Amino acid sequence: MNFRHHKLSKYISSRVKSQKVFPYGKKLEELIRLLRGVLVVTPGVTSIIILVRLLGWLQPIELATLDLSFRLRPPEPPDDRIVIVGVEESDIQRLQQWPLSDTVLAQLLKKIKKQKPSAIGLDIYRNLPVEPGHKEIVEVFKTTTNLFGIKKAIGDRFSSEVNASPILEKSGRATANDIVVDTDGVLRRGMLFPIPRQALPSLGLMVAATYLEKKGIKPNRANNGFMQLGTTVFTPFNSNDGGYIRADDGGYQILLNYRGSAHHFRTVSAMDVLENRIPNDFMRDHIVLVGSTAVSLNDSFYTPYSDGSTGTPVRTAGVEIQATLASQILSSVLDERPLIQVWPKPLENFWIVIWVLCVTSFAWSWRNLKIYIFLLRLTALLFFGVTSVCLIGYTSFLIGWWIPVAPTVLAILSASIAISGYVYFDRLKELNSELGSTVYNLEQALDKLEKSSQIQLIQSEKMSTLGQLVSGVAHEINNPVGFISVNLNYLSGYITDLTNHLLLYQRTFPKPPNELVENAETIDLEYILEDLPKILASMEIGAKRINEISTSLRTFSRSDTTNKVSYNIHEGIDSTLLILKHRLKATNQRSEIHIIKEYGQLPLVTCYPGQLNQVIMNLVANAIDVFDEFKQNEDSLATQAVKHEIKISTEVLPDTYYVAIRVKDNGPGMTEEIKQKIFEKLFTTKGVGKGTGLGLSISREIIVEAHGGKLSCNSTPNAGAEFIIEIPIS
Repeated sequence: MNFRHHKLSKYISSRVKSQKVFPYGKKLEELIRLLRGVLVVTPGVTSIIILVRLLGWLQPIELATLDLSFRLRPPEPPDDRIVIVGVEESDIQRLQQWPLSDTVLAQLLKKIKKQKPSAIGLDIYRNLPVEPGHKEIVEVFKTTTNLFGIKKAIGDRFSSEVNASPILEKSGRATANDIVVDTDGVLRRGMLFPIPRQALPSLGLMVAATYLEKKGIKPNRANNGFMQLGTTVFTPFNSNDGGYIRADDGGYQILLNYRGSAHHFRTVSAMDVLENRIPNDFMRDHIVLVGSTAVSLNDSFYTPYSDGSTGTPVRTAGVEIQATLASQILSSVLDERPLIQVWPKPLENFWIVIWVLCVTSFAWSWRNLKIYIFLLRLTALLFFGVTSVCLIGYTSFLIGWWIPVAPTVLAILSASIAISGYVYFDRLKELNSELGSTVYNLEQALDKLEKSSQIQLIQSEKMSTLGQLVSGVAHEINNPVGFISVNLNYLSGYITDLTNHLLLYQRTFPKPPNELVENAETIDLEYILEDLPKILASMEIGAKRINEISTSLRTFSRSDTTNKVSYNIHEGIDSTLLILKHRLKATNQRSEIHIIKEYGQLPLVTCYPGQLNQVIMNLVANAIDVFDEFKQNEDSLATQAVKHEIKISTEVLPDTYYVAIRVKDNGPGMTEEIKQKIFEKLFTTKGVGKGTGLGLSISREIIVEAHGGKLSCNSTPNAGAEFIIEIPIS
């Protein structure tokens, strides 16, 4: 004891000296201790979310969120500066020809030209003659100076390049109609220039620029080198903008800001124009785009408005895509309608960090509240955080900003689960420390009073306090385990969905970029996918095991009332055995101790459950101690060969209103002299520091005085020992 106090005082003095030398270090250490939950969870969650995002696993969710934002946005009125002349299915049936002959197309363009539009965009390939009428169409191309045709500037594995009309090509009125479709088949980006450093504009850009030129607005180069019209600077799309990861950013692209779903622009059919069924000034000073809208021609694309949740998704014609691009340019320059903009990646990551930090900080500050209050506040915080992020994301989208909503919501959910788990773990550590401190204090008090007449009272108080603490620990364990068990089910579903999505991604793109392949090898992706379900299964088994222990602790440590209560004795025995299960396992010196239960048909017994459980605990623990002590006095190998058994049996004694509980071992037994003293206070056969000599004494008083029963012992040397508890049923 003196040596221990000397070491303790030496440690304290060294700590005092270090505090004098490093005062700021002490303050920093204290701050880290106070904020340990926030400092652990925040970087962990944000790092995982950002890593998952960089791997591209969240791209489908983020693009779907962008599409949903378009559909939830209030519809915008049609742009009355643009008119579409569509070659519809009925026109093809009427003319009985596709592509349209040069004669029909020339007549159509002449009638459009007669209306004096600002610009005419022909979204139909015309690189070859379609007789009859080729000379006539050539003449129209030469004389209509505000007419622009199209070409496919970039070929791919699905289609080759397509030239424009030679007449339009020579006169500099050839434009491109190339598009970039995302991996999910949705068109979200518009092409201004398909080929870098070549002055080949897209059809939508060309007709819009022609319209603006008549208003005195010409394209300029902004200070950052980007294209500028009026005060609007068109920032080109980059491969990692918004929710995109390693997307194709070739050429000069921008994010399309759709005005609405398909058929949103003013549209007339080709036959309406040819047969003069439109007003004479219907197209005056307008942009006119001519293109196919017939379904059979398959010149249509999925857009963010192509929602298939309520039916077949509607596709938008290619000529409407060019009209959308032209309308976006006009409205941004003339009407100050915002373009779709994104944050830099560092700002997006900072946004995620801020939300995770808010959730973890608030949750950590509530860690000392009652568990149900903590969960209630955390749920309210979770609802507030998710709702706020969604509202801020939607409001930002209305003014032209696409901010990361899906990753932030996922980060908030993950942070809530992580910080709650850390709070429960930290609380259990504190309770365990408190329990250890209380046990130590009680042991010190018992050492001082063990020779006084109050020793039995102190021992009873110690057991009562321990029972309350054990009950508290069991209660605190039960709540977080329940929370963890519930969230494990969701986590299992999330991981399954994420794994299936990754496997689908791998099947869809069997040849991913080298960067993805190298990253998958670095993190050993195949092993992670294989090991994750095993980890979850182990966690579920562990949670179930902790729940069983928690139930046993609560059953064993039931607080006694002033009156006896009806109690299932078998339930108390089972909980006691579960608590002592770790002591029954085999050791290096002895074999496993086997428990044999022979339960009779017992009614509910009126008793003090906590006290009765204490007695059963003492008897079983003493039997285990007998085997542990016996191995020290016998040959180790011989001891391991012996099958150690503890038999627990119950029965209703015949012709009485008593029940009997028998605890019998096959240990070395005891002599008659020892048997006469085992119920005396302070008598023990255990080594120094291993027993107080009070267990059986208190057990006998509990059975005899508190329950009006009897506690006896039958034992002879080399024949084991049997303790018999007899208490009245009521």
